[in-house]
Amino acid sequence: MKRKGWYFLIGTLIILGSLFFTIFLVKSKPVPQKNKTAEHVLNIKAMKVNNHAVSPAILYKGRVNAFDNVALASEVSGRIKKGDVDLREGQSFRKGVLLVEINKNDMEEALKSGKSNFLRTLSEILPDLSVDYPEEYAKWKTFFNAIDVNHRLPVLPRVTSEKEQIYLASKGVLADYYSLRQQEFNLDKYQIYAPFDGSFKEVKMQVGAVAGMGSQLATIIRTDRLEITVPVLPADARSIQVGDEVNLYSNSLKNQTGVVQRVADFVDASTQSVNVYVTYLPGNHKGFMEGEFVNVEFTLHTPQEGIRIPREALLNNNRVYCIEGARLKTVNVQVIGLYDDYVVVSGISDDALVVIESVASVSANTRINPIIKTEQWQENN
Repeated sequence: MKRKGWYFLIGTLIILGSLFFTIFLVKSKPVPQKNKTAEHVLNIKAMKVNNHAVSPAILYKGRVNAFDNVALASEVSGRIKKGDVDLREGQSFRKGVLLVEINKNDMEEALKSGKSNFLRTLSEILPDLSVDYPEEYAKWKTFFNAIDVNHRLPVLPRVTSEKEQIYLASKGVLADYYSLRQQEFNLDKYQIYAPFDGSFKEVKMQVGAVAGMGSQLATIIRTDRLEITVPVLPADARSIQVGDEVNLYSNSLKNQTGVVQRVADFVDASTQSVNVYVTYLPGNHKGFMEGEFVNVEFTLHTPQEGIRIPREALLNNNRVYCIEGARLKTVNVQVIGLYDDYVVVSGISDDALVVIESVASVSANTRINPIIKTEQWQENN
């Protein structure tokens, strides 16, 4: 037992000795000195400040509406026939095409019968005119020959004397003529033509249905001219003028323009805003559509001194980085206009170098190497 105890004691001493020797070696190893003079160079995009008059813009959202929204109603009775385009919701059409037709066969035949009776009346008075009013006979004979039951009535000859008028009225010529003209006008009501380029927004009666007088047939909207309703603050509305050009864009469509058509002269009580109405012409391409919300950028008529920088360069909405002596320095600024891609600010001295990109945290030993850009950074970036 005593021998085993000695073995254990000797082993323990050897282990402890090795441990102390290792610690001694580690502590005695020289520690490399840090190079306190080493610096990191960071390239940063910057712009030389040149304050100038900037027309600030304000950004609002507006809703696109059809410039014309028309409810089609039947002024006559009859069965609905197919026009030049399908009577279906979403169907587009061009100005002047036949949208809806009501069966008018009965009216056409009745009108032809009335014109035939009118010809008979004229044929009965022509002999009397040749005797009693020989100077008027020629014009009435020409009028008689010009009448065709399949075409519209010609213009009634001018009555030049009281006796002639009394004679024509007593024979019922004037009454019959104007009655037939009224029937011709009514016949036009059996066909409805497109007053503009547009599409069917809602269809209430289909082809084959019988429409009564006053029946609602469909609702059409104009698509070649749209109007954007923009609610703006009353203070901003005072700076917006009729005829101003505005920039329009959405997430899917850029570089669109419109023109201010009207500015309301009252405040909406429910929203405490003033409605500004912008006319938008989509042209031949697919533009904004009715019901869509779009961004509307108005340029105000009160220019201010400042510069335009990328929005990412703005810190906490009121500061920017400037470069002084190859180091960064924060400068407080006043925001004149804030937009999706850029911001207009004032409060930076001319000839200062302002940073125009997002900069992460920079260590104290970082040296700044400015890459000078112009204010056309949007194109050159």
